[in-house]
Amino acid sequence: MRLTIAALMGALMLAACGGESAPNPYPQSAQERFSMSCPPESAVCTCTWDKITRTVTYDEYEAALARFRETGLMDPRITRARTQCLERHRE
Repeated sequence: MRLTIAALMGALMLAACGGESAPNPYPQSAQERFSMSCPPESAVCTCTWDKITRTVTYDEYEAALARFRETGLMDPRITRARTQCLERHRE
């Protein structure tokens, strides 16, 4: 019994430590559109796409792109993902 409780507590602690979540499902066409302006050969672009798909759902991503086209303002979560990748993968 103690072992089970200890295992559950350990799993909860690991989850709370900020382990990355699984990517949200996106259609292949979304990644292809992204790759037109940010090539997958770039470590920054690969990192950015991965962070975006883990941070926002596809619907949120599409809404962010629509807002960007209308207002010129990008969703802060997407900007943060790009900035983190630029800092991590200086090209």
